[in-house]
Amino acid sequence: MKTREKVSVITLGCAKNTVDSERLLRQLQLNNLDLRLNPAEADTVIINTCGFIEAAKEESINTIMNTVASKNSGVTKRIFVAGCLSQRYKADLQKEIPEVDLFFGTEDYEKIVKELGGELKKNLLGERVVSVPSHTAYLKISEGCDHPCSFCAIPIMRGLHKSKSIEDLVAETEFLARNNTKELVLIAQDTTDYGKDLYHKRNISELVSRLSEVNGIEWIRMMYAYPSRFPESLIDEIKNNDKVCKYLDIPLQHISDSILKSMRRGITSRQTRELLLQLREEIPDLALRTTFIVGYPGETDKEFQELCDFVEEIKFVNN
Repeated sequence: MKTREKVSVITLGCAKNTVDSERLLRQLQLNNLDLRLNPAEADTVIINTCGFIEAAKEESINTIMNTVASKNSGVTKRIFVAGCLSQRYKADLQKEIPEVDLFFGTEDYEKIVKELGGELKKNLLGERVVSVPSHTAYLKISEGCDHPCSFCAIPIMRGLHKSKSIEDLVAETEFLARNNTKELVLIAQDTTDYGKDLYHKRNISELVSRLSEVNGIEWIRMMYAYPSRFPESLIDEIKNNDKVCKYLDIPLQHISDSILKSMRRGITSRQTRELLLQLREEIPDLALRTTFIVGYPGETDKEFQELCDFVEEIKFVNN
């Protein structure tokens, strides 16, 4: 009887990478591979890398090199590197780290599974091995991004925006609910852009409504909502749907007009304030979470102070 190959997946980076790894793990499981949490127990180690910021690149490289050391000592037999770092810097990595057996890009499930002697179960791509606490799970509703933000390389690594169909996302949610997920956290590079490619309109509110009808799902949380062209219908959905948490993650990056223009964010300081005022008026108990970039090229003490004053004014959640 042939011994099953032991495989371990190391996941680095953001929640979107977590979903990719969970989907890959399920495909490996369906192909009867022996999954190991501890990489030291595996024949093949798959590293799902991040290449977004310098610290993430460094973490990915360090993880690869640690695994190379494990291979050199005879513990690990094969190393596969996948994800954003590999997608963006494949040629450089092949040259600098020849000990890695194979490099893959983002969402290269079929190639990885085939290399391990399996076959991709395309009709089961919505199934996952959930790696976060069982009561909560991320749902990646789209891939890629169309925004031209000056500081971001996501379109290079992940491509342009591509929505998953509502039917596929409902099916994935039903699978998660059957496996005890209670809270659904919607993620994408830009969740508010959802549907524009498939349905020729931004219909994130319709998606949220459909997902809230899935039996077993009790809470839906929105992440990565882009502030420009924010859908009015989403405000109504958050306000009126009892299953939608009164919580919104909306990365603003800055409030100074000159910095926003340089960042190519497609929104002004006035428009940002108007949106936040509308959100607070329509949903008084809304918790707002955001991220900002400080030290951006061209930012002076004046723009920095403007940002600090804005943070004090809006009172975002502090977690």
